[in-house]
Amino acid sequence: MRNLIQSAVVAASLVAIGGVSSSALAETIIYQSNSPTGFFAPINSSTPAGTKFGDSGWVGSGGSPAVLGVNSITLGLAVVNNLPAGTVNAGTTDINFTFNNGDPSGLVFGNGAQLYSTTINGVSLPELPAPGDRIYFNLRIDLPALTLAPGFNNFGWSVGVSNYAYDGNFGFQNSGLFNPSFGFITGNASQFNPSSGTWSLFAFGPAFPDDSANFVATLTVPEPATLGGLAAASLIALRRRAR
Repeated sequence: MRNLIQSAVVAASLVAIGGVSSSALAETIIYQSNSPTGFFAPINSSTPAGTKFGDSGWVGSGGSPAVLGVNSITLGLAVVNNLPAGTVNAGTTDINFTFNNGDPSGLVFGNGAQLYSTTINGVSLPELPAPGDRIYFNLRIDLPALTLAPGFNNFGWSVGVSNYAYDGNFGFQNSGLFNPSFGFITGNASQFNPSSGTWSLFAFGPAFPDDSANFVATLTVPEPATLGGLAAASLIALRRRAR
């Protein structure tokens, strides 16, 4: 099995995750997962239309003012060849994305209200020559200067697909480490079932993939960072919250 890393550009949306700040982009990272420890790729051509997967985190300390001007999220995505034999040919999909006040399910932190939605059309999915091959890639989605509510500054997102023209599986890089580089994680992810019209939460066990359900993502604001009084300490240490 080969694990290939691809940093490609598709309609100016696919980029490699950078460091804490970028002088070229004039941005500051306020949330960033650790490197992936595995992947979760549940989406394929048989996935029911309207299925969505979500995740969430937060960047505040409990008494933080609103975070202003959130201008991008970069998602760590993955494709894998799960065929019993043969090549997965290159394909495309539309990615349906929402950005939310906390987890889109409303079952974790934040009320799940949708703050923004968009569809990225015609995202290229690469060829996978042999069974077990997988490729990780990053999708940057520009956001229209969104505000994270004061307090814990919860945020979340959801991803679904449409016009899926690909024989491989598609999904998410996952970082099983509980301490992200910046911000805080919940350890759960979520799924929307279009048949029942309901959300549910799920988590990974110790063997898959290394504990926490934490889809890889990076969140930025313009530089200088419009963080108000967001405590620097809240960006570098994990805090457990009781719901």
